[in-house]
Amino acid sequence: MIHFNYVHVPTNKKLEKFTTEKLQVLHEESKIRKIDITYKKMFDIKNRTREVAMIQVSLSDKNVFCEIESLNFKKSVSIAVDTLMNELVEEHNLLSA
Repeated sequence: MIHFNYVHVPTNKKLEKFTTEKLQVLHEESKIRKIDITYKKMFDIKNRTREVAMIQVSLSDKNVFCEIESLNFKKSVSIAVDTLMNELVEEHNLLSA
């Protein structure tokens, strides 16, 4: 189950679809119970807009969290999913060894 949250950002069905497609790789690799995604806009020290994707994956035994900020949400989501995938694969390899 995927739950989307928005902070200072309007709801965006295209972004949700993009994110859901990106998250398919995680579903194939692990026993996920729930995924919470929050999109929000922030301003950096130079007053530039940054788009943040925060993803929390709930597994049966723990939660894994990643927060990435970049110039756009799609890039933030892509980097966050790759980071989470690497964490889950590393942990699986450690448990299998």
